Amino acid sequence: MATSSLPAYDAHQSAFHEAFRDDLYRLIDALPLRTDAHLLDVPCGNGFYSRRLAGRLGERGQLHAVDANEAYLDAARASLDSTGSPATVEVRAADVYRLPYPDHAFDFVWCAQSLISLDPEPALREMFRVAKPDGLVAILEVDEFHHILLSWPADLEAALPQAVHAASVQRYGSGVKLSPSRRLRRILKQVGFQSVRRETYPIERAAPFDEPTAVFLTEHFAYLKSFARPFLQEDLRPDFDRLTDPAAGDSLLHHPDSELVCINAVYLARPRRLPRGRLAR
Repeated sequence: MATSSLPAYDAHQSAFHEAFRDDLYRLIDALPLRTDAHLLDVPCGNGFYSRRLAGRLGERGQLHAVDANEAYLDAARASLDSTGSPATVEVRAADVYRLPYPDHAFDFVWCAQSLISLDPEPALREMFRVAKPDGLVAILEVDEFHHILLSWPADLEAALPQAVHAASVQRYGSGVKLSPSRRLRRILKQVGFQSVRRETYPIERAAPFDEPTAVFLTEHFAYLKSFARPFLQEDLRPDFDRLTDPAAGDSLLHHPDSELVCINAVYLARPRRLPRGRLAR
């Protein structure tokens, strides 16, 4: 169903993009993407990845960026208008479960951190349908339990995943809803992909954090406070509150020994196995 307002997670996601922009763009640059590819970005969100993907295409390339959120489509259009890419670019509203394209329309399909808010199996089945038999579907996903690693005290580090699990069960009815990468290989095989490969991309930061990283951590702490804190043991909450308080001098945001590791996974899936010895596209 089409929507016209930004989702509640937009500030957190935008802060993530800004904090790790260069690293995420290097991830895009490493994709096996031809300059003449017909490429689908679904759902494209605000165009953060669409912009970099368009920059990798030449004049024979095509980028189709689709989303069901009109506010995101407006942002994607504005972002793509200034890329200077010679490729043909189309931004349009579309339902990920009923894409307005024929079978085998695309050489490359890109999907970034969207399966948390989607029903993964029908969404991936539709991506399989529109990908060429020798094409490639690339999916950037995370595991909430291992996505953002911080220098928590040991007792909090052990308790927080349990709190996230309990919160996920209460909100979604599933402890793994926030970790689509755990099920992704299995679902990709179920919908028909013959070849699935995972590539892991760690990103590291250490104190003192630059401003974009500090903004992201502030958003991340606010998310943990609203989502996971109610499920923490009561005796751990004071330490959690202090360590996530941006105004506290010894919080993880300001402590000189703080470190952050962000783990991202890209799954590269092909509808059909390539003959032995054939180079990846």
